[in-house]
Amino acid sequence: MQLSKLTAVFLPVIFLLSCTDSAEIEKENTYVGTITMTGAQETPPVTTAATGTIEATYIKLSKTLSYKVTFSGLSGNATAAHIHGPGEVGIKADVLQTFTFPAKTSGTYSGTLFMDGVKIKEEELLGGRYYINIHTAANGNGEIRGQLILTKKQ
Repeated sequence: MQLSKLTAVFLPVIFLLSCTDSAEIEKENTYVGTITMTGAQETPPVTTAATGTIEATYIKLSKTLSYKVTFSGLSGNATAAHIHGPGEVGIKADVLQTFTFPAKTSGTYSGTLFMDGVKIKEEELLGGRYYINIHTAANGNGEIRGQLILTKKQ
C-alpha cells in the first residue's frame, strides 16, 4: 500500500481519536443549509410566483444527505423533481436522483441520498455543485431551483 493510501485511511481515524467528545465529532462532520428555491435560479430563468425551501443536512461519517423540500405557488401540479449535478449556479446538469414527488402546487417532500463516491460524490456536494428543482407542465425544464450550498455546522 502506498503512503498516500495509508494516510487517507488513518488520518480520519487519528482525527476522530483526537476529538474530545461526540459533540465535537458531530460538529466536525456535519454540514447544513437552508436554501431558497426560486424561478430566477433555473437555467434559463423562469418567471413564477412559486417559491420553496430546502433544509439539508449532510453527515460525512455516514455519507448521507437528508433533505426536506417545502414548496408553494407552483403554476400547476408538480410533474417531477430531482437532484441534479454536477452543475454550478446557472449551469444545467444531469439528473442524479428522481423523487416520487407529490403532484400538488404546494407541499413538502423529504428524503435521503447516499454519496456513493462514483455517481454521487461528496466533493461535488460540498463544492455546491448539486441542486434540486421542481418541474411543472408549464415549466418542463424546471419551475424553481435551489443550489445545495452547505456549510459546516456551528
